Amino acid sequence: MIFLVFVAFLFSRPSAPAQTKLEGGPYVGVSWYNGDLNPGRQFYRIQPSFGAIIRYSVNDRISFRGGALLAGMSGVYPQKNVYLPVDSEEPYQFSREVLDLTAMLEVNFFSFDHPTNKESVFTPYFTLGAGSVFYKRYSEDNGNHNEKPTFVLSLPFGAGVKWKANDWLNLGAEWTLRKTFVDDLDVVGHDMSIDASNPLGFQKTTFSHNNDWYSVVAVYATFNLYSRRDKCRDGF
Repeated sequence: MIFLVFVAFLFSRPSAPAQTKLEGGPYVGVSWYNGDLNPGRQFYRIQPSFGAIIRYSVNDRISFRGGALLAGMSGVYPQKNVYLPVDSEEPYQFSREVLDLTAMLEVNFFSFDHPTNKESVFTPYFTLGAGSVFYKRYSEDNGNHNEKPTFVLSLPFGAGVKWKANDWLNLGAEWTLRKTFVDDLDVVGHDMSIDASNPLGFQKTTFSHNNDWYSVVAVYATFNLYSRRDKCRDGF
């Protein structure tokens, strides 16, 4: 992340002054879970997600953004082609919502919203950063079931496209993934026979599993909150 911020700083010093602006707006889409109950399928048991983003454009290539999102996820076992070393044959399912907070770097593939190029109204981009997931972690203490609000680290990344509809409105769509560093997003309080530190009987963790992931596909609209006109280029 330090290296990426340094690269962004270098790109943010163009030879000619660039337009700088702040924008924000709603963010709506669907989300789903990947983990013990769903190792690889995409768009699996999708749930609604919604929130808001705010973006600060350093120049026509680099932006920084923050976001807050309420994302849903769910899973069920048993299911086809998923075999877990559980002791019980009883069916298991979970459903939960998480609060997703992110701070991300956004890099445009093409020039976007350049102050002197009126054709720079569309670009694909990639984005990555750091975030935190807020959820209720279930535990059992002396036979009592507890819910403890918990923040955990996440690593969000993804790609999307955006379009400048007019001078005050931008539209976009993206697919982002979040890698978390916990394995109990799929553990809910109604079945505390499953150990929250080792859901559904796994004994080892790897980079991808057992740590839980979730994905978000969303569309958004951002409205200009602040803009600064480019300097007059006398003689050009």
